[in-house]
Amino acid sequence: MSRINLVITMLWLAVATAHAVGPHELLVLVNRASKDSRTVASEFVKLRQVPAQNVLYLDLASSVSIDPPKMSVDEFNKLIRDPAVSAMKDRGIDDHILAWIYSVDFPTRVDTSPKMSIQGITFTKGKVPELMDIKRGLYRSALFGGPDRPGGVAHYAQTFDFSKESLRGDMPVPSMLLGYSGNRGNSVEKIRDYLKKGVLSDGTSPSGTVYFVKSDDIRSRCREWEYEAAVTELKRYGVEARIVKSFPDTGQRIIGLAAGRPHVTPANSGSYLPGCMAEHLTSMGGMFHAAGQTKLSAWLESGVTASSGTATEPYALWTKFPHARFYVHYAAGCTMIESFYQSLRCPLQILLVGEPLASPWGGKDAVVEIDGLAGELTPGKIFVSARMTGKDARRYRRFTCLLDGKIVAREPELWLDTSGLSEGKHRFRVVARSTGFVSQQVFTEKVFTIVDKP
Repeated sequence: MSRINLVITMLWLAVATAHAVGPHELLVLVNRASKDSRTVASEFVKLRQVPAQNVLYLDLASSVSIDPPKMSVDEFNKLIRDPAVSAMKDRGIDDHILAWIYSVDFPTRVDTSPKMSIQGITFTKGKVPELMDIKRGLYRSALFGGPDRPGGVAHYAQTFDFSKESLRGDMPVPSMLLGYSGNRGNSVEKIRDYLKKGVLSDGTSPSGTVYFVKSDDIRSRCREWEYEAAVTELKRYGVEARIVKSFPDTGQRIIGLAAGRPHVTPANSGSYLPGCMAEHLTSMGGMFHAAGQTKLSAWLESGVTASSGTATEPYALWTKFPHARFYVHYAAGCTMIESFYQSLRCPLQILLVGEPLASPWGGKDAVVEIDGLAGELTPGKIFVSARMTGKDARRYRRFTCLLDGKIVAREPELWLDTSGLSEGKHRFRVVARSTGFVSQQVFTEKVFTIVDKP
């Protein structure tokens, strides 16, 4: 193939919704040996337009147990972390990945002492914290938004990109599971359903209610101190929240629910709106290998978009479960995964399962237009420029251009040299970010074909 120099002219195309952390900032991990893992990952990648460069198929050793779902720290580092870090560097995407997303059929528990979840060991980059930091929930996440006591400091919501700018090399690795399809989990069909609900929730500004359910159970009492302040903050965002003593009935529209009890029946508690997160702080919510107590999968089965539960015995320590301010971060425009990690002081034993990019209160009043990059292209020069339109267009001041998943520019205008590109299809994506602690982003992508004609 001859050397090809192209200059690509771009205007913006309409984009319906905006996100905080975006699909090009995710690394999607797939268990190559599992058909379900491949199927679920493919569905998520398609729904969220995750670049192909960001999808990594892993070969888990036959010695790694999926049922019961456990692995050692050495196995995690050898079979998951090391290959992932190496692949990101080799593919040239390590400079912008902000979170890892696991498909189904991954071990959920790590045999540390005491045990951690796959989310916990991912967060700490394969390193095991001190025993008491895990056991007593004393570990403090750098992403936690507070407060950690009544009247304590509560930080403003912020998106992962803002956190990384501050933390730099100390930025942990947030992660989520798209689903759990093993024993006591959800079917692939159900997982597909709630992933789609996550997408449908984007930018909807739902009118549902957040319910904080109180009871005499220690599981409830350990974090009831969080509720009143969260209700007050949510009102400032125009989100209705109630502190109640019983679960809402079937006629209620629910966008969030926090409770504390070992057994729940989510199917009897109302209508869960797209984007809803609900959980019931209990010891065995994420212990799928054990029969006792209701699993987090029951919420997902009933129409919730994401839920959480611990993979091992956590004790009634609020630091190990989502703080009531999860819903405040969510209402501020953060995605599901960003809201989870800002509400978790000690995310070492938790399992977070569901659609990570759901963003019901994400911005939607910005439009992207694109022109001049479609079909077949022969050697030539086309100028690349980008412009925003829409009500909130002026907030979008930061730009990132990616060619086949790799960043090639961080400005709205450039001359793109594609010399050396292979013949065939290529993808060019432009991402625009808004200003502020909660940075929204919109993007558009065009597929073009390099042809070598005389």
